[in-house]
Amino acid sequence: MILLNKGVAKKKLTMKYDIVIIGAGVVGCAIARELSLRYPDKKIVVLEKLSNSGMETSQFNSGVLHTGLHQKPGSLKARLSFRGNQLAVKYCQSKKLPILHTGMMVVISLEAIRSGLYKEVWSLFELIKRGRAQGIKFKFLSPIGIRALEPNIRGLGGIFIPAVWVINPLIFTRQLWADAKKNGAQFFFDNPVNNIELISGGYRIQTLNMGVETKMIINAAGLYADKISRLAGYYGYEIYPWRGEYYKIIGKPAGFMKRLIYPAIPASSPGKGIHFSPRVNGDLFIGPNTRPVPSKNYYTENKTPKEDFLKAVQKFCPSLKPENLEWAYSGIRAKITNNPGEHDFIIQMDRKSPPLINLIGIESPGLSSSMAIAEYVADLIK
Repeated sequence: MILLNKGVAKKKLTMKYDIVIIGAGVVGCAIARELSLRYPDKKIVVLEKLSNSGMETSQFNSGVLHTGLHQKPGSLKARLSFRGNQLAVKYCQSKKLPILHTGMMVVISLEAIRSGLYKEVWSLFELIKRGRAQGIKFKFLSPIGIRALEPNIRGLGGIFIPAVWVINPLIFTRQLWADAKKNGAQFFFDNPVNNIELISGGYRIQTLNMGVETKMIINAAGLYADKISRLAGYYGYEIYPWRGEYYKIIGKPAGFMKRLIYPAIPASSPGKGIHFSPRVNGDLFIGPNTRPVPSKNYYTENKTPKEDFLKAVQKFCPSLKPENLEWAYSGIRAKITNNPGEHDFIIQMDRKSPPLINLIGIESPGLSSSMAIAEYVADLIK
C-alpha cells in the first residue's frame, strides 16, 4: 500500500489478475468481498504493505457506525454512510460479530450559556435540518430527557439518534477479509508497491516480493492513495495527515456512560468533536480531537495534554477529574486539504483504459461507509 523506493528481490513471481486492489484496510477488504460476490469468475488480488489487514487507519478509530447526520445531504459521505450503516449492522448481526447498540446523543452544554448559546443552538439546528433532509430518525431531548438516558450528563437539551451502533473495527475488517478470501480473492501481505507501469491492456505492478499484471487497479491505499495514484500515472491528489487522539476513562464504574455523546459543533469543523465513546468490550474513551500533523506516521509524538480533553468533556460531565483520563492511542485521517471545512470522498474512475479507480480522502465516516463504498465501486466497473 505504501510507496517505498527500495530495491526489489532478484527473483520475482509474476502473476496475472483481472483486478488488483491496493490496500487491505476496511475499504479494500469490503471491495474485495463485494467484487468476489458479484464477479466470481474474475481473478482478484489485494496487495498490502503491512503484515495483516486493517493495521493502519481502519483499526485506530471509534468504531462508530454513523448515519450520515453530520454530512452534507446529497454528498457521497452522507449517502454512503446512511447505506453503509444499514449494511454493516446487518452484516455484523448475521456473522455474530461484536456490536453495541448505543444510539447517539448530540447535546448542548450548560457552559453554552456563558460561552455563546446561539453557536451551539445553531449548530444543533443545522444537524436537525440535515437529519430531516436524509430521513434520519431522531427525537428531541430536554434536560430531564438527557438525564433519563445518561444520568452523568448535564445539558440544556439536544437530540437522540437511535440508529447508531459501535463495532470492533478490526474484527469487522478481518471478517470482510475472511469472506473475500473464502470467495476466491487472494491477499498478499508484506508487499509494498514499488512501481506501476502502463502496458498494453493493463498495468504491471512491482512489489517488494513479486510482479503482478492486471487489467484494472482499484486504489484503496488510504493515507498513501495519493502516492499510489501518482505511481499509476495519475497526478493531482495530495493527502494531508490529520491526527485524532483518544483518552481512556479510568476509575469510574462499569456503565458510567452507555451511549455516544457528541457536542453540537459547526458543520465546517474538521471533525465531529471530542465525544464519549463506549466500546463493545465495556471500555469508555473520549476523543478524538482533530489536528494536522507533519507526517503520516506521527502517532505518539507531541501528545495533546489531557487538560484539553478534560475541558471539552467537563462541560457535559463535571464529575470527571484529571486522574480519570489516561492517554490511549491515536489514529491518522486521510484528508484532502490542510484547511478545515467540509470535503467529500473522492471515488472515481480516473482512467478508463486501462481502468484506474481512485479512492481519495476516505476519512470519517469511512468505516460506516465501507460496505456501501464497495457497492459504489462495483457499480463503477459494470
